[in-house]
Amino acid sequence: MDAALDEIAFLANSENRVAVLRLLVAEPLNHDEIRDRIGASRVTTARILREMEERDWVARSGQECAITPTGEWVCGAFTRLVDEVEAERRLREPLQWLPPDLLTFDVKRLRDAEIVVLEESDATAIIRRILEIRRESDRIRGLTRTVAPVFIETDWESTVHGDTQLDMVVTPDVLDTVRSHPTAAEQLREMLEEPDVHVSVYEDVPISVGIYDGEVGIDLTDEQGVVKAGLVTENEAVREWAVDLFETCRDEARSVAPDELAADRSVDADAVPPEENRRHRDGSVQ
Repeated sequence: MDAALDEIAFLANSENRVAVLRLLVAEPLNHDEIRDRIGASRVTTARILREMEERDWVARSGQECAITPTGEWVCGAFTRLVDEVEAERRLREPLQWLPPDLLTFDVKRLRDAEIVVLEESDATAIIRRILEIRRESDRIRGLTRTVAPVFIETDWESTVHGDTQLDMVVTPDVLDTVRSHPTAAEQLREMLEEPDVHVSVYEDVPISVGIYDGEVGIDLTDEQGVVKAGLVTENEAVREWAVDLFETCRDEARSVAPDELAADRSVDADAVPPEENRRHRDGSVQ
């Protein structure tokens, strides 16, 4: 194993060595062409080619250099390793906010996921992204532990004034928050009178997840329940996981009837949602 690690280190410690292999995988080149493309000196280029020839990764005939089958093999394997590590590094921070007990699919399924990070300079990035997805979707299903009036309004427009199908499972806190906001309560009441809208309540919603026409959105929250980032993916395995989680919670939930949405008239229509939910207004991808 030490010898194999030495070979990996040989490549990893020099961008020029990796560049030479990748160039020669694409096409044979002479010494000067390689030197010009990697921007190295003649001496450095000659040394790299000599070291690779000793490993039988490169074959030379005069000034002409070509990749060998083993050289192409090593280059492909090394490139895949770099790609995997880059994907892991990209997901490393966001995945710390995904509860391990919910991670029942191979985490590599998220390698191509879009990461929407909540930043101090742009606290609405997550909201804008998920609103974009919801407005473009013909069918919306999901679980939510958080709510903001803008999401209720958007769903009201797409269901009552459009033909979007909506099926959501919410927590009791979410329903209470909607009730405390008269405008949102009235909009949800009107939504529930639509034949293609269904909302139910379940105490133990474990995470906010949205299932759309071709995408899945996942809220990533810290231990205090504050949204830190979001993931958006088209991966089929993640979609199957999201649908299974949604259906499991929906089977245990109770339906919400339109007459449950009598708004609390003691609260001004433009009031800010309770402190419990105010912290979530900076982002949500459910």
